[in-house]
Amino acid sequence: MPTSDQPRSTPRFHPATPFAASFTINSGPADVNIRDLSVTGAQIEHALPIKPASRGTLRIGSLNARATVIWSRLAAPGLYRSGLRIHEELDVVAAMIRDLLGRGVVRKQDSDIQLRKAEARREKEQATMRLMRPIPKPTGPSEEVILLIRQARERMLMRPEDAVKWYNRARVTATEEQLRIAESGRPNREDVLAVWEYLDRSVDLRFVVLALS
Repeated sequence: MPTSDQPRSTPRFHPATPFAASFTINSGPADVNIRDLSVTGAQIEHALPIKPASRGTLRIGSLNARATVIWSRLAAPGLYRSGLRIHEELDVVAAMIRDLLGRGVVRKQDSDIQLRKAEARREKEQATMRLMRPIPKPTGPSEEVILLIRQARERMLMRPEDAVKWYNRARVTATEEQLRIAESGRPNREDVLAVWEYLDRSVDLRFVVLALS
């Protein structure tokens, strides 16, 4: 069985959360949790250290399989992880894994990886399509929008102090492109920005320019 950092030559199956099993060596049985499993090996978690090359019996449900510790390391205080090589007929271990799969205890890791890759591909394709999709250009303001803009301008004319406030707020926070669009509405640049800001920028700035021209 490979070390924890090496790729596996056989498919691995892993649970949503490690499930209980036992591993019996000369010092007696030890409670362990299964982190992943294949027909040739398993990765276990346990509270006490186990020496590499130790031999014992791994019990998972009704399966009792001879196994050898290939590697072992401290994963966290009071928690060890070890890799086991299982010495058992492949058909016997495969039947046990099929039973775990059928009960939803484990799932095939390769399937998860392929699923994540497919999802990443879909997200990338969708992002590419969004970038390639042309941005629709406004065809012109509707009569309702024109009326809204002109009513807002009338309010600005009636309250010039408010008009100055909205204009200054818009000028400070507008981008260079937005200021350039507003400039195209001369001599109504101040009115354009004030109305646009008063309407909470909910109307296309080009529409404001058109309506006030």
